[in-house]
Parts: sequence; structure tokens; C-alpha cells
Amino acid sequence: MSASPARIDTPAAPTPDGPQALRIAGRKARLSGVTTGDAMQDLLSALPKALGRRLRFHEPKAAEKSFDEIWLENLFDAVRQGDEARYRFALLSRMSREKASALHFLVCKAAHLSQPAG
Repeated sequence: MSASPARIDTPAAPTPDGPQALRIAGRKARLSGVTTGDAMQDLLSALPKALGRRLRFHEPKAAEKSFDEIWLENLFDAVRQGDEARYRFALLSRMSREKASALHFLVCKAAHLSQPAG
């Protein structure tokens, strides 16, 4: 019987979550401007038009959060918690009903697909 080679298990690189993942996706959407079929990328590509300006994202490891990052985290948390009043307030405080309605499906999909681990 021959000895099998030693197997070294290395842990997979952690996938970024929370603000880091949002920042990476936001910067990617801003730089490419191309939608990929990914809910988060599609949302982050559509938001500047709805808001009338580009979103601001800090570097992935930055300690400080931009207003846009905080707003998106709050929006996604409201969807995940089923807090309709907070969700509506967050959306309608920054865009018209028509624009919010057009983005509703993408926001909900991105919120659920980007659910933080834990």
C-alpha cells in the first residue's frame, strides 16, 4: 500500500461581508457602470440616476462610513427586519415615489442576497 501525499487544508479566503462587501460592489459598479445580472451590482448601477448623483464609497478597510454606505445598510436592514415604515422613509427621503417604485424589487433582492453572516 502506497502512502498518499499529505494533504494540507488551507482555509478559504473569507468573503467580505457588511460594509466591506458593499464598498467593493459599489466601487466596481461606479468604475464599470455595467450591470452584471447580480442584484447588488444592478442596484448600485441604478441608484445614481434615481438619486441624481453618484454614490460615495470609502476604501474597503476604512473605519469611517459614508452617508451613502450608512443609508444603504439601514435600507437593507429595514427590508430584512420587515420594517416597512423605516424602509419607505429611507427610500422616499432621497427619491420620488416613481423612482423608489422602480428600484423596489432590486433593493429587496440585494438586501436578502447580501444578508450578513451570523
